[in-house]
Amino acid sequence: MTSLPRRALLQEAVLAGWVLAIIRAMEMEGIPFNSIVEQADIDPLILQSGRNRYSQEEVSRLWQVAKTQTQNPAFGLTVARQVRPATFHVVGHSMSCSVSLYRALQRFARYCRLISDAATATLTQRGDTVVLEFYFDMGKKPPIYQSFDTVLSSVVYFLRWIAGKPLKLLKLCLRHQGPKLDQRFYDFFDCPIEYGAAQDSLHFSRKDLDRPILAADEEVAAMLDDIANRDLETRMEGRFTVRVRDALVAQLTTGAPTKEQTARMLHLTERTLLRRLKEEGLTYLTVLNQLREELAFQYIRRGDMDLSEVATRLGFSDYGAFSRAFARWTGIRPSSVSKVDSTFAEE
Repeated sequence: MTSLPRRALLQEAVLAGWVLAIIRAMEMEGIPFNSIVEQADIDPLILQSGRNRYSQEEVSRLWQVAKTQTQNPAFGLTVARQVRPATFHVVGHSMSCSVSLYRALQRFARYCRLISDAATATLTQRGDTVVLEFYFDMGKKPPIYQSFDTVLSSVVYFLRWIAGKPLKLLKLCLRHQGPKLDQRFYDFFDCPIEYGAAQDSLHFSRKDLDRPILAADEEVAAMLDDIANRDLETRMEGRFTVRVRDALVAQLTTGAPTKEQTARMLHLTERTLLRRLKEEGLTYLTVLNQLREELAFQYIRRGDMDLSEVATRLGFSDYGAFSRAFARWTGIRPSSVSKVDSTFAEE
C-alpha cells in the first residue's frame, strides 16, 4: 500500500479581479449580482480591493453556479472578454506596459502565483515556437475543465487587447479528452486544438510575439515589477518550498532539473537555496522527489501517456530509472497504479 502523494502546503486563493471577471460575465448572461453571490456563498465585500483573494473552494462554487445557470458552452469566452489589466492586478498592469508580447508573457509566467496560488506557468522556446504551459497544482480537487479553457482564452484575449491587433496561435493543447470545445472557441483561437495533451499550453510564433507594442513603457513596467517582486516575496514568505517547486516544474518541461539552475531561477546561490530549504525542514532532493511522485500519480492515472512518456516527462533518462525511483518512493512499481480519469470534474 502507498499513501497519496504529498504536496507543499499552500492555501490556494485567487485574486478578486479574476472572480469579478467571472461575475461580470454571469451578469452579461442575465444573472443578477445578488443572486450570484448568494448562490455561490461568497462575500461581495472582498471585491472592493484588487489585492483581496477568494479561496479556491469559493471560486469552484462560483464556477458551479455559472455552469448551472448560464447553460452556455462558450461561457469561458464571455469571461475572457471581461479581462482587463486590473483583473490580474499589478501583473496585468506590468504586462500592458511591456515593450512586446513576449516580454508580457515573461512577466505573466514569472508572477503567475500572484494571480492564483494554484497555478504555475512556464514559458519556453522550442525552435521558433514559444510555448506557455500551465500546471494547476490542485491536489485531488482540480477545478472543472471549463475553468481551464477560460484561463487559456483569457490569456489570449488579454494579449490581443494589449497588442491592439490580431494575434495568431500555432496550436492550443488541452489536457482533458473532451467534451470538445464549442465551435465559438475554435473561431476565437483560430488554430488546431489538441485534446488529451500532457499539459495545457498555448503555442505562439516567436516572430509574432516580438512585434513592438505601441505606447509601451518599460520604465513603468519595471516599477510595477518591483511591486510584484515585493508582493511575491510577501505572499511566499515561509513557503519557500513552493517557489522551488515552481522552478522545478519549469525545468521538467525540458529535462532533468538541477540545483544550479534552480538556484539561478530564484536568483540565489546554491548554498542559499539549500539553507532556506533546510530552514523549512526539507532538502532539495526531497522536494524534487515529492514533486515527481505527485506528478507521476497524476500522469499515470490519466491513462493517456505510456510509462516511458511519463518517465521522460519527469526528467528521467529512461523508464528503468523512473521505475526504480517510483518503487523507492511508494513501495510499488508504476505499472501497479490504477488508471482512472480523476483529473477533471464534470460536476
